[in-house]
Amino acid sequence: MRPIVVAFVLLLAHAVSAIHAQSAPPRLIAPGVWFLLGDAPKGYSNTAIVEMKDYLIVVDANYPARARELMVEVKQLSPKPVRYVFDTHAHGDHSYGNSLWTAAGATTLAYYKVTEEMDRYEPTRWQAAEAKRQDVRDLHQDNVQRPEQTFRGSRFVLKDSTREVDFLHLGWGHTEGDGYVWLPKERVLCTGDAAVNGPRNKLWDANLANWPRVLAKAIQLQPLFVLPGHGDAGGIEILTGQRQFLLDLYSAVKEQVREGKTLPQITIQLPPTDQNWIPKDLSFDVEATYTEITHHQPAGAVQHVWK
Repeated sequence: MRPIVVAFVLLLAHAVSAIHAQSAPPRLIAPGVWFLLGDAPKGYSNTAIVEMKDYLIVVDANYPARARELMVEVKQLSPKPVRYVFDTHAHGDHSYGNSLWTAAGATTLAYYKVTEEMDRYEPTRWQAAEAKRQDVRDLHQDNVQRPEQTFRGSRFVLKDSTREVDFLHLGWGHTEGDGYVWLPKERVLCTGDAAVNGPRNKLWDANLANWPRVLAKAIQLQPLFVLPGHGDAGGIEILTGQRQFLLDLYSAVKEQVREGKTLPQITIQLPPTDQNWIPKDLSFDVEATYTEITHHQPAGAVQHVWK
C-alpha cells in the first residue's frame, strides 16, 4: 500500500475514532434545561443542567473523569457559574466527582440519607472503584467527599425570579437516599437511578417492596419529560415501565418462594412488556428480590456485597 494511502487510512481511522469518543451533544429539554447522556461504556451516568437567574445547578456529580468533561461542556451552554451539584444518591457514578465540583466553587447537595449511606458503605466501595478506575485513583483521595449541604423532609426548594427547582425525597426505592429534581413549571423530572431507561439498574441497596410505591408518587407529578440516571430521556413511560418491571419481578419471585423453592431453584419469566428493563443476566435481580422476601426486610438493609 502506498504511503499516501496508508496515511489517509490512518487519518480516517483517527477521525472515526474521535467521533465515537465524543459524547452525545446536550439535548435542550426546555429553555435553560439540558440533558447530557452519559457514556455507558465508561460507566458514566447522565447529567441534567438547570439554569437559574444567576447560576447553574448540575444534577449528579458523576465519576471524576466525567466531572472534568462536564465542567468544559457546561461553559459552552452558559457563562453562569455552577453553584449547586445535586447527588441523586450515593453510588459512585453519581457522586465520586464531588470533590472536583467543590474545588471549583460549587456546593454539593443531597438528601441526608445519602451521607448516611456513604458512611455505611465507604470507603469499601471507593477502594473497589480505585482498583478498576484510573480517574478515581488520580484523585489521590481515600474516600468520597460527603455532600456539603443536605436536607431532611420531603422537599427542599431553590427559587428565583426565573425558575423554581424542587428537590424531592419520595421514599426508599433504588437507595434509601434517593433524591429527585422536579421543575414544576416545565414539568421536568430528574430521577437518578430511581427510574432508568433500559436494563441499567442494580437492586442491592433497594427497598424492592416499597420502590413501586415511590414511583407511583413520581407518576402522580405527571411529568412531561423524564430524565433518567441512565438511558435516554423520555416521558412518563420510563416511570410506569420501571414500576411495572419491579412489580412483576417481585411477584414472580415471591410466588416461587411461596412454593418452597430455594434461590438456585428459582427461574422466572417476565412479561414481554418488561423487556426494556430486563438485563441479559437476571440472576442478580432475582437474588436481591429473594433476599428481601426471605429476610422480611429491604434488600438494602440486609448485609450484602455490592454486585
